Amino acid sequence: MVLNEFKLEFSNAANVEWELKGDDYKAEFEIGSREHDVWIDKSGKIKKHEEDFPKGDLPLAISQKLTKEFKGYRIDDVDKIDTEGKVIFLVDLDSNAGDRKVSFTPEGNIEENKID
Repeated sequence: MVLNEFKLEFSNAANVEWELKGDDYKAEFEIGSREHDVWIDKSGKIKKHEEDFPKGDLPLAISQKLTKEFKGYRIDDVDKIDTEGKVIFLVDLDSNAGDRKVSFTPEGNIEENKID
């Protein structure tokens, strides 16, 4: 069940590594140059999918918010996280004043903003 769902959803996955995390299976893998993590429950339902995301491909609303509200910060890393259909973009920001982790909705709303 779990493996079938994984193969259906991620047929082009490479370098797949599996581990059991509590009651869920976690697969770490690559598609092209992007790294992915996916959590699948024992019935085969994908609960969470996290992927490295190119900063240049961020939705415009997020890019605009970063430019306006986070001057002096540079984007270090971006992850796109889909948890049962709810998508957020987790952006790691670096600056001389300190680092931050900011999560955004695709519409550019800040969900969480914390010092890293």
